[in-house]
Amino acid sequence: MSHIRHLVHADSDALATAAARAAVEHLTERIATAGRASLSLTGGSVGVKTAAALADSTVEWEKVTIFFGDERFVPADHPERNDGQLDEALLDSLGDRPTVHRWPARTGQHSDVDSAAERFLESLTIPAGDDPIFDVTILGMGPEGHIDSIFPHTPAVAETDRLVVGVRDCPKPPPERLTFTLPAVRRSRHILVVAAGEGKAEAVAEGIGGASPSEWPVAGAVGTESTTYHLDVGAASALG
Repeated sequence: MSHIRHLVHADSDALATAAARAAVEHLTERIATAGRASLSLTGGSVGVKTAAALADSTVEWEKVTIFFGDERFVPADHPERNDGQLDEALLDSLGDRPTVHRWPARTGQHSDVDSAAERFLESLTIPAGDDPIFDVTILGMGPEGHIDSIFPHTPAVAETDRLVVGVRDCPKPPPERLTFTLPAVRRSRHILVVAAGEGKAEAVAEGIGGASPSEWPVAGAVGTESTTYHLDVGAASALG
Protein backbone atom coordinates (compact mmCIF):
# COMPACT_ATOMS: atom_id res chain seq x y z
CA MET A 1 0.00 0.00 0.00
CA SER A 2 1.14 3.52 -0.76
CA HIS A 3 1.95 6.31 1.63
CA ILE A 4 -0.91 8.81 1.98
CA ARG A 5 -0.08 12.46 1.45
CA HIS A 6 -2.12 15.63 1.19
CA LEU A 7 -1.74 18.90 -0.68
CA VAL A 8 -3.55 22.08 0.34
CA HIS A 9 -4.69 24.56 -2.32
CA ALA A 10 -6.18 28.04 -2.14
CA ASP A 11 -9.69 27.06 -3.24
CA SER A 12 -11.71 24.42 -5.06
CA ASP A 13 -10.71 25.74 -8.48
CA ALA A 14 -7.02 25.46 -7.62
CA LEU A 15 -7.37 21.97 -6.15
CA ALA A 16 -9.33 20.74 -9.18
CA THR A 17 -6.66 22.09 -11.51
CA ALA A 18 -3.89 20.48 -9.46
CA ALA A 19 -5.66 17.13 -9.24
CA ALA A 20 -6.30 17.15 -12.98
CA ARG A 21 -2.65 17.93 -13.63
CA ALA A 22 -1.61 14.99 -11.45
CA ALA A 23 -4.07 12.71 -13.26
CA VAL A 24 -2.63 13.77 -16.62
CA GLU A 25 0.91 13.01 -15.45
CA HIS A 26 -0.06 9.53 -14.26
CA LEU A 27 -2.05 8.74 -17.41
CA THR A 28 0.70 9.98 -19.70
CA GLU A 29 3.29 7.93 -17.83
CA ARG A 30 1.16 4.80 -18.03
CA ILE A 31 0.48 5.26 -21.74
CA ALA A 32 4.22 5.60 -22.35
CA THR A 33 4.85 2.40 -20.39
CA ALA A 34 1.91 0.19 -21.36
CA GLY A 35 0.37 1.79 -24.45
CA ARG A 36 -2.98 2.34 -22.70
CA ALA A 37 -4.32 3.74 -19.44
CA SER A 38 -7.53 3.63 -17.42
CA LEU A 39 -9.26 6.41 -15.50
CA SER A 40 -12.15 6.32 -13.04
CA LEU A 41 -14.07 9.58 -12.72
CA THR A 42 -16.25 10.78 -9.86
CA GLY A 43 -19.36 12.93 -9.61
CA GLY A 44 -20.03 15.68 -7.09
CA SER A 45 -19.22 19.35 -7.45
CA VAL A 46 -15.45 19.11 -6.99
CA GLY A 47 -15.23 15.85 -8.93
CA VAL A 48 -17.04 17.36 -11.90
CA LYS A 49 -14.86 20.47 -11.65
CA THR A 50 -11.77 18.23 -11.75
CA ALA A 51 -13.11 16.42 -14.80
CA ALA A 52 -13.69 19.77 -16.51
CA ALA A 53 -10.07 20.70 -15.82
CA LEU A 54 -9.02 17.63 -17.83
CA ALA A 55 -10.79 18.85 -20.96
CA ASP A 56 -7.91 20.95 -22.26
CA SER A 57 -5.17 18.45 -21.42
CA THR A 58 -2.85 16.83 -23.93
CA VAL A 59 -3.71 13.25 -22.93
CA GLU A 60 -3.88 10.79 -25.84
CA TRP A 61 -7.53 10.05 -25.09
CA GLU A 62 -7.81 7.43 -27.81
CA LYS A 63 -5.56 5.29 -25.57
CA VAL A 64 -7.63 5.78 -22.40
CA THR A 65 -10.49 3.71 -21.00
CA ILE A 66 -12.84 5.70 -18.77
CA PHE A 67 -15.03 4.38 -15.96
CA PHE A 68 -17.36 6.09 -13.50
CA GLY A 69 -16.90 5.16 -9.86
CA ASP A 70 -20.63 4.85 -9.31
CA GLU A 71 -23.96 5.71 -10.85
CA ARG A 72 -27.53 6.43 -9.78
CA PHE A 73 -29.80 3.61 -10.99
CA VAL A 74 -32.24 5.83 -12.84
CA PRO A 75 -33.23 6.13 -16.53
CA ALA A 76 -30.48 7.08 -18.98
CA ASP A 77 -31.72 10.64 -19.50
CA HIS A 78 -32.30 11.35 -15.79
CA PRO A 79 -30.60 14.58 -14.63
CA GLU A 80 -29.19 12.89 -11.52
CA ARG A 81 -27.01 10.46 -13.46
CA ASN A 82 -23.31 11.14 -12.98
CA ASP A 83 -22.47 10.40 -16.59
CA GLY A 84 -24.67 13.25 -17.80
CA GLN A 85 -22.80 15.75 -15.63
CA LEU A 86 -19.45 14.31 -16.67
CA ASP A 87 -20.45 14.29 -20.33
CA GLU A 88 -21.05 18.03 -20.11
CA ALA A 89 -17.85 18.69 -18.16
CA LEU A 90 -15.48 16.51 -20.18
CA LEU A 91 -16.66 13.65 -22.35
CA ASP A 92 -18.67 15.62 -24.90
CA SER A 93 -15.48 17.49 -25.77
CA LEU A 94 -13.59 14.22 -26.27
CA GLY A 95 -16.06 12.67 -28.70
CA ASP A 96 -15.45 9.00 -29.37
CA ARG A 97 -11.71 9.12 -28.67
CA PRO A 98 -11.71 7.32 -25.29
CA THR A 99 -13.40 4.01 -24.54
CA VAL A 100 -16.15 4.75 -22.00
CA HIS A 101 -17.84 2.13 -19.83
CA ARG A 102 -21.22 3.44 -18.70
CA TRP A 103 -23.29 1.87 -15.95
CA PRO A 104 -26.64 0.33 -16.95
CA ALA A 105 -29.68 2.58 -16.75
CA ARG A 106 -33.01 1.60 -15.25
CA THR A 107 -35.55 0.60 -17.88
CA GLY A 108 -38.94 -1.08 -17.79
CA GLN A 109 -37.29 -4.34 -18.80
CA HIS A 110 -34.23 -3.98 -16.54
CA SER A 111 -35.33 -2.58 -13.19
CA ASP A 112 -33.44 -4.79 -10.71
CA VAL A 113 -30.33 -3.07 -9.40
CA ASP A 114 -28.54 -6.28 -8.42
CA SER A 115 -29.01 -7.79 -11.87
CA ALA A 116 -27.75 -4.55 -13.40
CA ALA A 117 -24.59 -4.75 -11.28
CA GLU A 118 -23.93 -8.33 -12.39
CA ARG A 119 -24.60 -7.45 -16.02
CA PHE A 120 -22.18 -4.52 -15.87
CA LEU A 121 -19.38 -6.57 -14.33
CA GLU A 122 -19.83 -9.28 -16.94
CA SER A 123 -19.35 -6.65 -19.66
CA LEU A 124 -15.89 -5.70 -18.38
CA THR A 125 -12.53 -7.34 -18.93
CA ILE A 126 -10.96 -7.34 -15.47
CA PRO A 127 -7.20 -7.92 -15.08
CA ALA A 128 -6.29 -11.22 -13.49
CA GLY A 129 -5.48 -11.70 -9.82
CA ASP A 130 -4.89 -8.48 -7.92
CA ASP A 131 -3.53 -6.53 -10.90
CA PRO A 132 -4.75 -2.94 -11.04
CA ILE A 133 -8.07 -2.23 -12.73
CA PHE A 134 -7.58 1.54 -12.75
CA ASP A 135 -4.42 3.50 -13.36
CA VAL A 136 -5.96 6.68 -11.92
CA THR A 137 -9.02 6.96 -9.69
CA ILE A 138 -10.45 10.37 -8.83
CA LEU A 139 -12.71 10.31 -5.77
CA GLY A 140 -15.00 12.94 -4.36
CA MET A 141 -16.05 12.51 -0.75
CA GLY A 142 -19.08 13.26 1.39
CA PRO A 143 -18.97 14.82 4.87
CA GLU A 144 -19.50 11.37 6.40
CA GLY A 145 -16.60 10.02 4.36
CA HIS A 146 -18.55 8.22 1.64
CA ILE A 147 -16.82 7.66 -1.70
CA ASP A 148 -18.58 6.52 -4.88
CA SER A 149 -21.79 5.05 -3.43
CA ILE A 150 -20.00 3.39 -0.53
CA PHE A 151 -21.55 4.78 2.66
CA PRO A 152 -20.70 4.04 6.31
CA HIS A 153 -22.35 1.03 7.95
CA THR A 154 -23.87 -0.34 4.73
CA PRO A 155 -23.52 -3.64 2.89
CA ALA A 156 -21.45 -1.90 0.21
CA VAL A 157 -18.69 -0.83 2.62
CA ALA A 158 -18.66 -4.30 4.19
CA GLU A 159 -18.11 -6.02 0.82
CA THR A 160 -14.76 -7.80 0.73
CA ASP A 161 -15.01 -9.87 -2.45
CA ARG A 162 -17.26 -8.49 -5.19
CA LEU A 163 -15.93 -5.62 -7.29
CA VAL A 164 -19.35 -4.19 -8.18
CA VAL A 165 -22.58 -4.14 -6.16
CA GLY A 166 -26.05 -2.77 -6.40
CA VAL A 167 -26.99 -0.40 -3.59
CA ARG A 168 -30.46 -0.29 -2.04
CA ASP A 169 -31.76 2.11 0.61
CA CYS A 170 -28.88 4.51 0.00
CA PRO A 171 -28.66 7.11 2.81
CA LYS A 172 -28.59 9.82 0.14
CA PRO A 173 -31.21 9.89 -2.64
CA PRO A 174 -31.81 8.33 -5.05
CA PRO A 175 -32.06 5.11 -3.02
CA GLU A 176 -30.78 2.68 -5.67
CA ARG A 177 -27.30 2.97 -7.10
CA LEU A 178 -24.50 0.99 -8.71
CA THR A 179 -20.96 1.23 -7.40
CA PHE A 180 -17.48 -0.16 -7.49
CA THR A 181 -16.54 -1.47 -4.05
CA LEU A 182 -13.48 -0.91 -1.90
CA PRO A 183 -11.85 -4.10 -3.25
CA ALA A 184 -12.09 -2.51 -6.71
CA VAL A 185 -11.03 0.97 -5.61
CA ARG A 186 -7.94 -0.46 -3.96
CA ARG A 187 -6.95 -1.97 -7.30
CA SER A 188 -5.98 1.56 -8.44
CA ARG A 189 -2.39 2.54 -9.04
CA HIS A 190 -2.98 6.18 -8.11
CA ILE A 191 -5.89 7.54 -6.06
CA LEU A 192 -6.67 11.26 -5.98
CA VAL A 193 -9.21 12.34 -3.34
CA VAL A 194 -10.64 15.80 -4.01
CA ALA A 195 -12.45 17.62 -1.19
CA ALA A 196 -13.40 21.21 -0.43
CA GLY A 197 -15.03 22.97 2.52
CA GLU A 198 -14.89 22.74 6.31
CA GLY A 199 -17.77 20.27 6.21
CA LYS A 200 -15.33 17.68 4.84
CA ALA A 201 -12.57 18.37 7.39
CA GLU A 202 -13.40 15.60 9.86
CA ALA A 203 -13.72 12.98 7.13
CA VAL A 204 -10.40 14.08 5.63
CA ALA A 205 -8.65 13.77 8.99
CA GLU A 206 -10.16 10.34 9.62
CA GLY A 207 -9.29 9.12 6.13
CA ILE A 208 -5.69 10.24 6.29
CA GLY A 209 -5.43 9.06 9.89
CA GLY A 210 -6.33 5.49 9.00
CA ALA A 211 -9.79 5.18 10.55
CA SER A 212 -11.94 2.09 10.07
CA PRO A 213 -13.42 2.10 6.55
CA SER A 214 -16.73 0.86 7.96
CA GLU A 215 -16.93 4.16 9.87
CA TRP A 216 -15.25 6.37 7.26
CA PRO A 217 -15.18 4.65 3.83
CA VAL A 218 -12.62 7.08 2.40
CA ALA A 219 -10.07 5.54 4.77
CA GLY A 220 -10.27 2.36 2.69
CA ALA A 221 -9.31 4.15 -0.53
CA VAL A 222 -5.59 3.51 -0.80
CA GLY A 223 -3.78 3.13 -4.12
CA THR A 224 -1.09 0.58 -4.87
CA GLU A 225 1.43 3.29 -5.82
CA SER A 226 0.14 6.61 -4.48
CA THR A 227 -2.74 8.14 -2.55
CA THR A 228 -3.04 11.93 -2.58
CA TYR A 229 -5.69 14.16 -1.04
CA HIS A 230 -6.12 17.47 -2.88
CA LEU A 231 -7.79 19.85 -0.42
CA ASP A 232 -8.76 23.46 0.01
CA VAL A 233 -8.00 25.27 3.25
CA GLY A 234 -11.36 24.39 4.80
CA ALA A 235 -11.14 20.68 4.07
CA ALA A 236 -7.61 20.59 5.54
CA SER A 237 -8.55 22.51 8.69
CA ALA A 238 -8.69 19.46 11.02
CA LEU A 239 -5.24 18.18 10.05
CA GLY A 240 -2.43 18.71 12.50
